[in-house]
Amino acid sequence: MSFRAFRYSLKQGFINIRRNKIFTLASIGTMVACLFMLGVFLTILINFNHIVSSAESTITISVYFNKDATAEQIAEIGKNIKARDEVDTVEYRTAEQAWQMFSDEYYSGNEDLISSFGDDNPLGDSDSYLVTLKDIDNQEEFSAYLKNITGVRAVNSPEATMKSLSRLNQIISVTSISLIVILFLVSIFLISNTIVVAISVRREEIAIMRYIGAGNSYIRGPFVVEGVTIGLIGALIPIGLLYGLYVLFTKYVSEDLSGMASWLKLMPVNDVFLYLAPICIVLGIGIGLIGSVSTVRKHLKL
Repeated sequence: MSFRAFRYSLKQGFINIRRNKIFTLASIGTMVACLFMLGVFLTILINFNHIVSSAESTITISVYFNKDATAEQIAEIGKNIKARDEVDTVEYRTAEQAWQMFSDEYYSGNEDLISSFGDDNPLGDSDSYLVTLKDIDNQEEFSAYLKNITGVRAVNSPEATMKSLSRLNQIISVTSISLIVILFLVSIFLISNTIVVAISVRREEIAIMRYIGAGNSYIRGPFVVEGVTIGLIGALIPIGLLYGLYVLFTKYVSEDLSGMASWLKLMPVNDVFLYLAPICIVLGIGIGLIGSVSTVRKHLKL
């Protein structure tokens, strides 16, 4: 396309948008609604994956030893665990450390209850290794390996919790993708209708342009510009709305729901929109481009 044709397409495309205000506003409004909903689902999906990843990084597998296990046996068990490829960290915790952490968490402010135990440690013989994995999906197989190690008395692994989180993550992902596809198709349909109206309004002008030998780029270009512009505007508005709402929501969680903030670890706003903004813009422009090009090809029959 020559520069002259490009300039003409831009000018005529904006004229089309201004000429078909009602249909243009309807298309932009629908695009805003579709991409806003898409952005909401993507934000939920991104944050849920972040929360699951954060939970996975803090979930540990506890490995307890036989009462008659020697220090050498315990050290050998730790060496074997660290040598495994799926292991991320290994921490040794004594029975005294376990009791101290337990009492601090459950008996804080009730020192009289703690002192009633005297020198007795209710968690005696609970020396253990706390193991975190690089990929929590390896948890079941790794737990089975630990149970077969000589000298290991018990393995405490929260497999049910992680399976539930993984299943919930899959449900949210499938639901979000399905809704995104539906919204994508609806947006293309509405932009297509807007282009059809623009073609109908300019049908006589297009016929004259064909008669005098105008090239395909002169005829098709304005409609493509119109579709892409509608898509871009329809993407920028929900990005701004979502950004403001996300800032307010994170502020609300940190200030008014401080009790939930320990596990509801939302991603920083800039990290979320580092993914969300490009996706919305690309989808908006892509929907506008696909809708306009497919409609022009069908109705102009060039």
